[in-house]
Amino acid sequence: MKVSCQNPITLKEFEAIASSLGKPLVTNKHVLNENRTIQKLSNDGLFGTDDVDWHHDWSYGRGNYFGTILYNVSNAHLSPTWFCDMSKIPDQLYFKYPFAEGEYYPPQNLHDNCFTEKQLRILEKQKVRRKFQFKHHVTGEKILYCSFGTLRNADDYDTKPIKEWIEENSYKHEWQPNDILIWDNLKMIHKRSSFNGERMLWRTQFLI
Repeated sequence: MKVSCQNPITLKEFEAIASSLGKPLVTNKHVLNENRTIQKLSNDGLFGTDDVDWHHDWSYGRGNYFGTILYNVSNAHLSPTWFCDMSKIPDQLYFKYPFAEGEYYPPQNLHDNCFTEKQLRILEKQKVRRKFQFKHHVTGEKILYCSFGTLRNADDYDTKPIKEWIEENSYKHEWQPNDILIWDNLKMIHKRSSFNGERMLWRTQFLI
C-alpha cells in the first residue's frame, strides 16, 4: 500500500503510524527512536549504496515480523524499489518445489554494518529455515517463498525459474517525496539497485 503525504512527517508521527500496524521489531543498529523500532536506511547506514538482491525482510529471524513500513525521508528516488507478489506465482512453478526448504542467514557484506556480534551468534544458532511452499497464516493464500539475498543453501535447488518469473512479473516503484510504503513481506519480495548520493528512509518491521 502506498500513502503519499503532502508534507514531511516527524519521527514521532512515523512511530505512531508504525505502532498502529502491529507489534514492532526491536533492534539495535542504526536505530532512531528510544523504543529501538525505527531504523535508518541510508547511504551510510543499513545496506549502504550497493545492490540489494531480491529478498524478504527478516527471513533469517524468528517471529512473524513480516510487515514493513518504509518512509522516504530524502532522495529515495536515487534507487527505485522493485516488488513482486509471490502469491501470484503460477501453479506449475509453485508445485515444482514440494519439499524445498531454505536456510536463511544475513549475507557477509551486511554483517558489520547491520548486526551486532551477539545478534549474528543468535541467528547462527537459530538456523532459521522456511519452506518454499506454504499457506499464508492470515490470508490462506499459497505463497512461494525464496529470499535470494539471504538464502544460504541456494545450491541445493534450481531456483533460476523462480528468479526469472520474478523479474518478468515485478513492479518498479519510483519514489516520490514523502512516500510511505506498507507491505506484507510474506507475499512481497523486493530489491533495490546501487546508487550514488545521499539517500535516507525510515523503516519499521512489525508482526502480522
